[in-house]
Amino acid sequence: RRLRETIAALRAEGRDDGLLGVMARNVELDYPNRDKASSKVMRLVVVVALIVSSVLIGIVSVRGWDLMQEAKTLNIAFIAINVIFIVQVLRWSRGVLPMAAGIAAFVAIFSGVSITSWYQRDAPGYADAALSADLGFLTTLIFAMQIVVIVVTITAFSQNWQEEVERTVPDASGPSRGGSQDPVT
Repeated sequence: RRLRETIAALRAEGRDDGLLGVMARNVELDYPNRDKASSKVMRLVVVVALIVSSVLIGIVSVRGWDLMQEAKTLNIAFIAINVIFIVQVLRWSRGVLPMAAGIAAFVAIFSGVSITSWYQRDAPGYADAALSADLGFLTTLIFAMQIVVIVVTITAFSQNWQEEVERTVPDASGPSRGGSQDPVT
């Protein structure tokens, strides 16, 4: 009965949005899992892990720019992708978490393979042998950081940030005839 009254009042005002329009105005979405302290902390941990990962990749890219062959473009792409993931996680987008874990696995494979090659360059006769040892250590840190990114993103994914609860709110613009103000269901 209240729904019919609301629709009639809207038509009288010239605002005939139909049934779905009325229902949409009376529904509020709530995300209860986003309010939990554990979800907020995990989101922060994911963002920090992605930032640290990007910074480490950036340091290795800048310091080893002359020594790298084809990895320059790939490193820049990984940093750009991580920045996009950071923005999406800050917007509570849960969908990027498995993608971040997948990209982190990809980076972990590349960094794991390249660790030994940086240390092999730490010998007489190679250009910047001392720098190669530093880059080998930083690449080891990148590898470890990718494992951390994988673990924290999968943990955050299991927190169901996307779970929605619909709440019906009374329509303030609808007619009031004194009786019950039961929400429309």
